[in-house]
Amino acid sequence: MSGADELRKFAQDLGKVAGKAVPDTDMVLKKGAQNIKDDLVSEARGSKHFKGMAGSISYDPIGGMGSLGYEIGPSKDRRGGALGNIAYFGTSRGGGTLDLEGPLGRESPALERELGKLVDRWGDALE
Repeated sequence: MSGADELRKFAQDLGKVAGKAVPDTDMVLKKGAQNIKDDLVSEARGSKHFKGMAGSISYDPIGGMGSLGYEIGPSKDRRGGALGNIAYFGTSRGGGTLDLEGPLGRESPALERELGKLVDRWGDALE
């Protein structure tokens, strides 16, 4: 088999693995999104001024062909969700007391570990 043929076969195998890995990858990302959401809800519930916003925090899948992800935060369509901008970013009069990035930072090591396990598992399938 020539080098070009080997490269084509590798690309085909990689495409098959990537397609099969999508459900597992989405499962890991969804679990991470849930954990981040739970952390945001907990912080909002503990806030004197923004506890009414806690029920508006949700996550939704985003992405398309070749990409996966989740958008997490208060939904303006839900009761209390309009307070999200004030709670996280503040105004000239105050606010901005809740931490939007902290939950992601706390969840990142677990996400990286679990995604690494998937890479190892699916990488072995190519060998």
